[in-house]
Amino acid sequence: MSPFDAQHADTALTAYLNLLKNKGAATAIVTRRKHILRHLLSGLESLSGNHMVDDDAGYRRAVDGTVDKFPDDQQLEIITSAREFHPFWIGDLKTIARLNAADALSLGTTQVDLRGSLVDMFQRLDADPWSGERQPSLDEYLSRLAESGAEDAVMDIRERLLTLLLYIIRHAEPTPLAYRAGVDAMLTLFSKEDTRRLFIEMAREFFYFWNGYNQGEPTSLAHAA
Repeated sequence: MSPFDAQHADTALTAYLNLLKNKGAATAIVTRRKHILRHLLSGLESLSGNHMVDDDAGYRRAVDGTVDKFPDDQQLEIITSAREFHPFWIGDLKTIARLNAADALSLGTTQVDLRGSLVDMFQRLDADPWSGERQPSLDEYLSRLAESGAEDAVMDIRERLLTLLLYIIRHAEPTPLAYRAGVDAMLTLFSKEDTRRLFIEMAREFFYFWNGYNQGEPTSLAHAA
């Protein structure tokens, strides 16, 4: 693909919006996503003179630029929309098929509790009695990490960040879509790309424990990896 292909961009946007419609998304949701993604595509086009925009770095740069143009309370929907649109943008047919088959598109607003910066969220977490409650899925995950020889520092940072993830989605139905929405919400709190990537890897690994616990299924680190 060339650095920016307007026809490809329109085709990708139409395909994504049509899938949303076919999955039952409300007209207001489709209209809002279209508005968001048109801003993203404009950002991709403006970057295309100096960067390839069909790689992860170029796309992430355009997403960051789009986030900066919207109010803070819309950041989560921008991140979610951009994540779901990405396989359409790069022509990843296998991922698009999985999104379709698994009903993995977000068709509405997931109940996540995100207010303020990362520091603000940790302060709220620490002050909330919820933080004293046991989280069996996280306990199991950390236990498996310890058994595999993970260092204390590695386990501490994972426990801290994943506890915050669970806090953010504590009021949502325990579904994979809610978990993904929580991850998207967390990503808005990190300013560095490296940190985002590390958190995504961590969240992917932990997901199998969280989902396995909610589904009553045992999970191993080997499965998670």
